Amino acid sequence: MRIAGAWTHVRRELEAAIDRLFEVAPQDSVEFDSLLQPDEIDRLGYLRNFPHLTCLLCAIDEADRPAFAAGRGLAAGYAPGGTRLALLPATCYKVYLEHEGRTLARPVCVACIARCFRHEDKPLDRYRGFNFTMKEIVCLGTAEDARAHVEAGAARIERLMSALGVPFAFETASDPFFDASSSVAVLAKAAPTKREVVVAGRAIASLNLHRSYFGARFGIRLDDAPVHTACVAFGIERWIAMLQERFEDPDHARARLAAFAAPPPRAPEPMLSSAGGDP
Repeated sequence: MRIAGAWTHVRRELEAAIDRLFEVAPQDSVEFDSLLQPDEIDRLGYLRNFPHLTCLLCAIDEADRPAFAAGRGLAAGYAPGGTRLALLPATCYKVYLEHEGRTLARPVCVACIARCFRHEDKPLDRYRGFNFTMKEIVCLGTAEDARAHVEAGAARIERLMSALGVPFAFETASDPFFDASSSVAVLAKAAPTKREVVVAGRAIASLNLHRSYFGARFGIRLDDAPVHTACVAFGIERWIAMLQERFEDPDHARARLAAFAAPPPRAPEPMLSSAGGDP
């Protein structure tokens, strides 16, 4: 999606409104790069569940570089010999990797953002692209902490949408698993843990419970047990597309976002800790 002119200011105001909405302290914010080592994406389990959506970063093989320097193009087709890195499919994965092997003294809440990449299997448009910006508020804590995080997130989003005057609905969703018969896919279908914020048939945000999947996989513990994790995720380009359709005038959209103040309900209290170093 191309964001230009005054809509770039709307984007900045949107991100600021999300920070106000979740009462994010500066020390709890982090912007990640978009790269994963091959072993990292392996251990995340993403390749196993979503090989069709995975994007990889390759380089021109050394033996082929003279041909490209002489004018060879990519249009005729080229297959590099090796994969160097994987591209990040979801921002929250960086949080789990960063906390790997840690024992937390208390629940952790991190606000993070990154450019993400997915080889989408649905038609591309202004809402859906191969690369996009994902801003997430991630919780690592007990099962109760994780559930409270998504419920508080839903209430906060409802207040924001009400302030913007945008009709929406929460809808139960499921991820597009490559193998619908896999144990993870079957569990997700039996006990759905993902809700989407849907406007006019388009998902613009999601609320996700991961149970102890990442806590157990990466040895992240709290109270002598693997942490449970949850995240509230915003697709920034999807929000801009929605605001463009709703308001048309970027100054109007920006003013509505700027006027939005952090709301009162606290269920639960914000869980503050570090986005980077030891909690």
